[in-house]
Amino acid sequence: MSSWYDAWADRYDEPSSGAAADAAFYVALACEADGLLVELAVGTGRVAIPVAQATGRRVVGIDSSPAMLARAREFAVEEGVELDLREGDIRELELEEQAALIYCPGRSLLHLPTWADRRRCFERVAASLHPKGRFAWNAFAFDHQIASAIDGQHADASPACLCAHDPLQHRR
Repeated sequence: MSSWYDAWADRYDEPSSGAAADAAFYVALACEADGLLVELAVGTGRVAIPVAQATGRRVVGIDSSPAMLARAREFAVEEGVELDLREGDIRELELEEQAALIYCPGRSLLHLPTWADRRRCFERVAASLHPKGRFAWNAFAFDHQIASAIDGQHADASPACLCAHDPLQHRR
C-alpha cells in the first residue's frame, strides 16, 4: 500500500532547522521506561535508532509509509540496532503487550487530518499503555480558528491566512 509520505522518503532526512533536537528528550524518557518502547510515525528511524542505541532494547516503530519503513530498516542495519518496524495506521494502534512508553516525535500527530482522528489515536494509545506507562508527543501552539477552518484538509504550503494572521491584533 502506498502513502503520501512515500514520495519524499528519500529526502526526509535532509538537514532542517532543529529537526534532531527532540531525539535527546525521547532518549531520556526511554531510558526511564521499564518495558516496551513504541514510536508512532517512526518515519526513517530518526528518533527510534538513537532510542534503541541508548537503551539497548528493541523499539517498535509504526508508520503508514512503506518507503519510510524501508529507509528505517536500512538505517537500523547500518547502526546495528533492532527495530520492529510495522506498517500501520496510528489511529488503529494494537500491541501484543502494553507499552511502558509510546512517543510520537516531530509533530507527527498533527499529520492526522481531523480532530476525530487525533482523538482516536489518543484513545488507542491510552488502551495500549500499561498503568504506569507514558505517552509523549511533540506539537506546536496554533490558532484554533485556523485549525478548525482547515480541519480535514491537507495543504502542502501554508494557507494564505496563516501568513496574513497577526496574533497580536486581538490584543490591541
